[in-house]
Order: sequence, then C-alpha cells, then structure tokens
Amino acid sequence: MMGQNLILNAGFEDYSSCPSNFTSLNALLQDVSLPTSSSGDYFNTCSNEDFGIPNNFKGNQPAAEGNGYLGLYFYALNDYREYVQLGTQAVLRARFPHKISFRVSLAEASTLALKNMSVILTNGKLRLPNSTTLTTERLNFQEGLEFQEVQLKADRSMADTKGWITLNGEFEAKGFETHLLVGNFNNNVDTPLLNHEGALIPSDFSYYFIDDFQLEELPRVNYEKDKIYVLEHKPFEPKGYELDDAAITSIKKIFKYLKENAEVQLKITGHSTDAGTPEYNKFVSSLRARAVALYLKKLGINDERIVWEGVGETKSLRNGKIEQGHLANRSVEFVMTKFDDQ
Repeated sequence: MMGQNLILNAGFEDYSSCPSNFTSLNALLQDVSLPTSSSGDYFNTCSNEDFGIPNNFKGNQPAAEGNGYLGLYFYALNDYREYVQLGTQAVLRARFPHKISFRVSLAEASTLALKNMSVILTNGKLRLPNSTTLTTERLNFQEGLEFQEVQLKADRSMADTKGWITLNGEFEAKGFETHLLVGNFNNNVDTPLLNHEGALIPSDFSYYFIDDFQLEELPRVNYEKDKIYVLEHKPFEPKGYELDDAAITSIKKIFKYLKENAEVQLKITGHSTDAGTPEYNKFVSSLRARAVALYLKKLGINDERIVWEGVGETKSLRNGKIEQGHLANRSVEFVMTKFDDQ
C-alpha cells in the first residue's frame, strides 16, 4: 500500500450533481458522509457564484487540485461545528506508520483563524444527533467506537486566506481505522485561536475550505544491526545540544524499534567541530549524545540498553551521508547492536 492514496474521493471530484444550493454532502458526494446533523458546503467550478470556484459566497479560492472542494465551520456561536467523514480503501494495517495530509484555506468571510488542527480516525461510520462539538469525551461515550486523534502541523500560518496551507501528521495505525473525521474537536473555550485580540463577539466564526486529502502507508522502521546511522536533525549550533523537532521525530523512531526488538542495544556517539579546546569539544559532544539517551529513557527504554559517549572532534561522522563539511560534525550517530544483559 506504500505510495497509494488510501482515502476515497480524496479531492471531492466524484459527485452526483453540481451544487446549486445548501444540499447535504451525503446527497452530493460519493464516499463522503456526515457524522453529525450539521452539513458543510460543496463548491465546484461547474456551479454558479454562490457555490462556484473560484468565487463563492464565502470567498475566492481556486481549487487546490481538480474542480471541487468543501467548506466547513470550524468555530461558530454556541459550539456549532461542521464535520466531514471520509472512508479509507481498506482497514489500515496495525503497527504500520502512516502519513496524513490535506490542504486548507481560511475563507475571506472568516473573522477568526485556528492555531492548529487535528483529525480523528475511527473504526466505522459515525452518525450522531445535533451539531455540537465532537469532543473526545463525547466520542468516548459511543458504544463500540474505537478512535485515535492525530495532531497536524501546518506549513505556514492558518490565518492565510490567499492560498492553500498544507497540514500533515504521522501516526501508527492500530488496525481498526476505516474512516477519517475532519473538523474542530474542541469547544469554543478550548480552541486556540491565532492572532486574535480583544473580546469575541457572537458573530465571530472560522470557516475553512478543505481539499486534496492524502493518506499513505509508510514502511515500518527498521535498522540494520552494526550499521552506523546519523540522527536526523539540523546541525547543532557550535555550543548547542538541544533537540529540534526533526531530532525528536528520529528518536521516537529509534524508541519504537527498540521497543519492538528487545534483543537490541543502542550505542550513541556525539561529535563536535574543532571550534573549541579538545576538552570543551568533548564536553559538548557528550551533552549531545546524553540528550538523545535521556530522551529515550524518558520514553521508557531501560538504562542498560543504552550506551553513549562524546568524542569531540577526534572522529568524523562515518556514514558518509552528510556532505556539509565542518557542520557535519555537529551531530550524533548511533548503532544498533546485540543486547548483552549479563
């Protein structure tokens, strides 16, 4: 399934009729359903100015791809919410990593922008009464429902109305996922807003166009034993040892592999440039290796399975992947070896 888009009707191109009024998405679109009594809006280039593309009653925006997109209220008075429910090609495979992404654009008519978004994957099609927020607490009360929430990252400000913002996130499937819920799963008081000053008024709302969903299965994490790998991150600052987002993502992959392979031990080696004295360089490189080791221990890996050291500038990185010369040595490498618990 790697490389295959697992979302059905991911760009909202399969429709039964051209939108011309406030018609339920259930009636307009194939493989798209509504989990609550509220309904979003469908826009297409085939329609008039109210439901057309690029011009419509909520703003002006060309489609991210194809000829159609949806519009949903993510924030409105009295916790009114609109959601859409998409199906997957098949049940997602348990313990395999997956990547989800889609595009959003804040409609010009909106007065509020959300700071972040998430999606929820479920084990079946949901249909609940009323149009209030689908909080995780509310979902927990649904008998037989299994779900997991995936936090997403935006590639730029979600207050942008000029173009499309890409949201993406990675998660490990639990083996029950067949549907994807899109919307805001927080009540108004719990919804982080972006660049908002002053008191909110009842007419304030946030409405986003959404398009171009992608869900793909990724290869499972695997490391060859006794092979040298470099921790994924931007080169450390000369005196730095703090882990950035890329490094933390890399460490979580290492953690997953160690949890699934109890016979494996990890050796971490920190490096530095020759910018300081040999003693100082070794100290900084040790802090880099130690930061990785401590994060793994925080995640739950036992001390006896982790060995770490700093070698300063005395050894260059040996895997040959990084070609940044001087910067390459501001890094950390690691090796998986057979675990000896004696």
